[in-house]
Amino acid sequence: MSDDRSERLRQRRQESKQKAEQSAAPETSEPSDSEEESESVKEEFVGTYMYLPESLKQELGPTFKILSAEYERKFGEELEKNRHFYPVVVQYGLDGLAGLDASEVRDRLEELDLVSPADD
Repeated sequence: MSDDRSERLRQRRQESKQKAEQSAAPETSEPSDSEEESESVKEEFVGTYMYLPESLKQELGPTFKILSAEYERKFGEELEKNRHFYPVVVQYGLDGLAGLDASEVRDRLEELDLVSPADD
């Protein structure tokens, strides 16, 4: 009985090895547009980690869900958080900072309670 079990295990290992080799083989055909779109965002973008105040973090989730639902309803496709939403948030945040001087940046930080009010 143990010989039968050993043979089954050996066969499963061989099948697993063959599947792994087949999946590791390079594709010979060009990827379609949908295959390119489905690539992992981790392969396309650079990971950037941020630490946010709890209030901003709590605001991101519901905002994303609302916009995602509206986007999907209007365009029939998913608004992905890492591929679409976060880049838009960062880009428009950067646009909002463009042209501000140090005092204006300080004012924004004070509005978010990230620094104490400056002594004038």
